[in-house]
Amino acid sequence: MSFKKTITTTIALGLLTASVLSTNVVSAATSSEAQEAITANKNATNDLLKQIESANTEVIGLDQKISTNASKIADQEAAITKANNQIESLSGQITDAQKEVSKRTVVLKKQLVALQEKSGDAVSGNVYVDFLLNSNDLSDLVSRSFTINKLNQASKEALDDVNSAKAKLSGLKTEQENTKASLVATKTDLEKQKANLESLKSEADQKQTALSQKINDNKDELTALQADFDKASTEEADAAAKKAADDANNAKKDTPQPTSIDTPSDNKGGTSVFGGSGKVAGNSAGNSYAWGQCTWYVKSVAPWAGNNWGNGAQWGASAAAAGFTVNHIPAAGAIVSFAGGQMVGSWAADGTYGHVAYVQSYDAAAGTITITQGGMGFSNPAGPNTQTISNAGAFTYIHN
Repeated sequence: MSFKKTITTTIALGLLTASVLSTNVVSAATSSEAQEAITANKNATNDLLKQIESANTEVIGLDQKISTNASKIADQEAAITKANNQIESLSGQITDAQKEVSKRTVVLKKQLVALQEKSGDAVSGNVYVDFLLNSNDLSDLVSRSFTINKLNQASKEALDDVNSAKAKLSGLKTEQENTKASLVATKTDLEKQKANLESLKSEADQKQTALSQKINDNKDELTALQADFDKASTEEADAAAKKAADDANNAKKDTPQPTSIDTPSDNKGGTSVFGGSGKVAGNSAGNSYAWGQCTWYVKSVAPWAGNNWGNGAQWGASAAAAGFTVNHIPAAGAIVSFAGGQMVGSWAADGTYGHVAYVQSYDAAAGTITITQGGMGFSNPAGPNTQTISNAGAFTYIHN
């Protein structure tokens, strides 16, 4: 049937799409390639979710049709049972009518035989004739003839009524048998439809399973891509830091070295300085960090930060290598970097990756900073998530 063909074609195309997608294994050697692959992976997953929603709608529709079909089959079975009962009842009534016909036929035959019987002491020797000849007068003769005819007519009419009833019952039985045949044919067709619908539902279920497996594969792939991104970012940051250090060493050979480094006068949090002027942030255009990560948020609010500074804990060293001033002096507008496992107020930064945030304000009297940040651990991964923390001088700050 055309309905089955249409649904089957749709399911087949969906399964083919899932099959093609599942062969697309992505890996990346650079952070930009990894970021592009991560975006493509998320887009593919969104497409798969839409396909699963469509497949689920198909399954729900097919379930409803199967339920309706089963209800119709049950109705047909009830109607067939009713028709069988009526046929059996009519068959019994026809049998009873046939018996009555036989009985009445025997009675009529006996009446006819009795009228033709001979009587030894009768005038004519025939019961019927003697009955008439024994009439007292013409009026009595007519009366006797009328009586005999009336008895014969009554018996005949009774026989006709029974035959008529028998014929009517036979007609009703034939009608019921035709009805039953029609019901059986309809039931057979409904059972075929049920088999087709169940086959379609099985195919739709398989499609859902295949799409769900593909989403699981995409999750694994996304984890691998994120690892590629982190690795590439770290390698690029290390390479940039090494290049900056080499450039700085080469410049020292030809440039007189300063005897001191100016630091902000409000150094309430400390005086340690890791880097100075001569900023070479490298590739700072755009934002190559993964969306939803702390590094992505800080880069979005501090576009002067480099794209290849690695994880949050690495930003201080990467920024210093790029020529930015890095120290323990809090300041509004600075970037604050937390080492792996370092406390960020009431919670600890990741033991491996650390954390990074943007300083909105610094309260020197209280020794606190108010920061905004992003990250997958917050209700709003893209930020801003605001937090005020104390012990401001314990953290690493990157100044623009």
